[in-house]
Amino acid sequence: MITTEFVATGTDVTTCEACWRAPVEAARVGQGPRTLLCLDCAEASHPARVDLFPPLGVYGLTAAKVSMGKHAGGPPQLPPDPGPALPSPPPTPTPGRPPV
Repeated sequence: MITTEFVATGTDVTTCEACWRAPVEAARVGQGPRTLLCLDCAEASHPARVDLFPPLGVYGLTAAKVSMGKHAGGPPQLPPDPGPALPSPPPTPTPGRPPV
């Protein structure tokens, strides 16, 4: 349901959540949180572009993205080409100059 009669709070956005250009003139209420839209986007039933704080985090993360992380496959692995080995013994620092 779309309404042009709604009470704005101090934390509401003032720009349309669908086009991000026009000022808010209507609110879509019903399923989930209300969406603040301009009249053109409300009449065309445009969706909001970003849900800032859905149940799983920011910007529409899904449960699959949350459970998969950087180290989802076990402990971290070395890269395919780790480069040359470190010198043994390590070089001694030169007084007065930072090591390079």
